[in-house]
Amino acid sequence: MSRPPVSLAPLLAPAAVLLAALAAACGSPQPHPSYPAAPLPTPAAVNALADLPQDLAGPPGTRSFWDLDAGLALQDGGDDQFDRAVQLHVGIPTTPPTADSLPNELGPVTPFPFDQQWSELTFTTPMVARGQAQLSAVVASANALLGQEVVLSPSFTVPAAGGAAAPTRLSQAVDLTGVAAPLTLGWTHHGVVLDGLLPAPVPASWRVVVRDAASGNVLTVAFDGSAVTPGPVAPVDVSAAAGRKVTLDFELLGSPRGFVAVDEVALLDAGAVNHVANPGFEGASLAPWTVTGPDLPCQVVSGKRLVGGLEVERRVYARPDRRWARFADVFRNPGAAAITTQLNYLHELGASTEAVIQKSAGGKALSAWDAGPLKPARRDLAIVFGTSPLGPVYRSSTAAGLGDGSPTVWTRFPLTVPAGQVRVVVHFVVLSEDRTGDTATAATARAALADQEAAAIAAGFWSTTTWREGMTAEQVAAIVNF
Repeated sequence: MSRPPVSLAPLLAPAAVLLAALAAACGSPQPHPSYPAAPLPTPAAVNALADLPQDLAGPPGTRSFWDLDAGLALQDGGDDQFDRAVQLHVGIPTTPPTADSLPNELGPVTPFPFDQQWSELTFTTPMVARGQAQLSAVVASANALLGQEVVLSPSFTVPAAGGAAAPTRLSQAVDLTGVAAPLTLGWTHHGVVLDGLLPAPVPASWRVVVRDAASGNVLTVAFDGSAVTPGPVAPVDVSAAAGRKVTLDFELLGSPRGFVAVDEVALLDAGAVNHVANPGFEGASLAPWTVTGPDLPCQVVSGKRLVGGLEVERRVYARPDRRWARFADVFRNPGAAAITTQLNYLHELGASTEAVIQKSAGGKALSAWDAGPLKPARRDLAIVFGTSPLGPVYRSSTAAGLGDGSPTVWTRFPLTVPAGQVRVVVHFVVLSEDRTGDTATAATARAALADQEAAAIAAGFWSTTTWREGMTAEQVAAIVNF
C-alpha cells in the first residue's frame, strides 16, 4: 500500500541545523594512537572448517564468501544472512529513517550508483597465496556411500565479479606409455558453477581435460560447460592418451559463490585397470593429486563516482580465514568549499522480521541472530560501525518466533569534508559459524561468537594491524568513525 504524501518543507531547516552541529563531531578524523604499518598476511590454515556445518550457498571448507553487487555493497554472505548490507546513500534525509524505511522514503539522498563494470575494478594487495588459504578440501561426500571427495573453490578472495582469470586446477600425472587403447575416463561430481554479479570477461566454466605431459597440448576435452549435474559422468573415450605420459586436469573457473566436488575418478583400460592413484581421495593426503591456481588479491576497489559533490571510492577487503569483510569508503572533496552532508548506510538482514538485533562491542556494533522457527537457522552476524553522533536505527524481534522485528538496519554518519581533503568511513560485516537460533528460546540469548568478533574489532582496531590491512597511510589517517 502506498503511503500518503507528506510535506517535508518544515523539516528541511531543522535537519540542516542539527546536521551542522553533529558534523562538527564527525567531520574530522578521530584521535588515535600512532599506528604501525600493516604487514602482509601470514599463512593461516582453514582446513579445520571442512568439518563445520556448511551453508548450501557456499563451498565446504571455507568460512564464507562476500557476494558484491554493482554498487560494491554486500548482496549476500552465504545462505541469505544478508539481503543487502553497507549500501551507501549520501545526503541529508528530510525524513529520518526508521526500521521500516526504504531509501526513496528519506528524501533527497543519492545512492552510490549501481553501475560498476568489471573493467573499472582494481584488485589490490595484500595477496593470498595457496599456502595461506584453502582452495580445495577433502571432505565427507554428500553421498555417504562414496566416502570422501575433493571440493574445489575457484577463488578465495573478494567475489566482486567472478574470480580469477586462471582456474583452480586439480591435477594428477599419469604414465600411460605402456598402455594401449581403448581408454575411458569417468568420475562423479556435484556443485554449482557461477559467475559473479559483475561477470568477468572470462565466463565461469568447469572443464576436465587430458593433456600431453611434455607439450601441455590438450589431447581430449572430457567435459566443458557450466551445468554440473550431480552424479556419475558417463565414461568418455580418451584413447588419444594411450602410450603417452599425460596429466589429468579438473579445472574450475568462476565466482566463489560456486564450487565443484569430485570423487571416484576412473581412467580405465580394456582390462578395467584404473590408472589413477587415490581415485576416491580416501588416502591420508591428497597425493599424488596437486591443486594449483593463482595467488589472489584480498581487496577490490571500485571506480570513483561523484555522489553529493564528493568523489567516492569503495574498497572491500576480505581474507578467507577470517569471519569478517571490511568496507572502507573514501570521500574526497574536489571542490573549493567544504561539504557538509550525511552518510546513510542500509543493511537488510536475511532473517527478516525474525532477526534478534542487539547492541554489542560497547555500542560500536550490532549483533543479530535468526529467531525464526526454521531449523537450521541462518548463521549469526554482526555489523561493526564504530562511533557516530547518530545512533543506528533498527527494531529487534522481541521473542523467538514472534516476528515483530524488522530486517532493516540503518547506520548514519554526519560528515564534513573540507575542500581538497579526504575522509574515510569503515564498516565490518561479520559472519560466524554459530547459529544461536538453533537452540535459543528467548530473545535475551546472545550471538556469542559474533559478539566476540565484533568486540575484538572495535577494541583492537588501532592496536592490531589486522583490521587495517590493505589501507594506505592517507586512508587510515582520514578515518572518522573509529
